[in-house]
Amino acid sequence: MRRVSWKELEAVCKLAGCVRSRIEGDHLIMTREGMARPVVIKMARELGDDIVQSNKRTLRLTSKGFEDLLDQVRKKRKKPKKPRQ
Repeated sequence: MRRVSWKELEAVCKLAGCVRSRIEGDHLIMTREGMARPVVIKMARELGDDIVQSNKRTLRLTSKGFEDLLDQVRKKRKKPKKPRQ
């Protein structure tokens, strides 16, 4: 699996219908109606696979679904290159 930053994971959660609930220390808490428990994201540059996998299960996303949302997030972040003159 590709490395994911906390900002990317937050954006994926937003696309999956979650909203930022609160921040506790260095953890971002996101919630969505009908979820059994909140999504907890450690605010770190790169998140470990265990954190990403756990949050995928919480969001009830398949690996393919998560990758599709992550691709959408990463495409939005890329800035178009300026043409050379």
